[in-house]
Amino acid sequence: MTFTRPSWPPTRPLPLALVTAGTAVLLALVTAGTAVLLALAPAARATPVTAAGACDKALAAAERAERDYQALKKDLDRVTADGGHPDASQRQALVDAEAETVSTASQAQRVCGP
Repeated sequence: MTFTRPSWPPTRPLPLALVTAGTAVLLALVTAGTAVLLALAPAARATPVTAAGACDKALAAAERAERDYQALKKDLDRVTADGGHPDASQRQALVDAEAETVSTASQAQRVCGP
């Protein structure tokens, strides 16, 4: 008795009915999963409960970062208007201040809610 190993992929294609049924099952699973995720989504979007002063602190930090950015930008604009050229460290400080502004504003939005 000799044993022959079956070749893969099968030499005959799968019947169309089997492929169609498999696709229908997969579509049903994806649809059910989507329905479950949508049912749970409002809970995930809910505004988090925070301490009473957390929103005020986050807004104050965002406003302070914005003031610092605007002051630094004004200084660099004055240097440029006087015919000077900001050096790399001054330009980097402006980029860092802008990033801090965006970061603190984003944090305030997360803490305070929409």
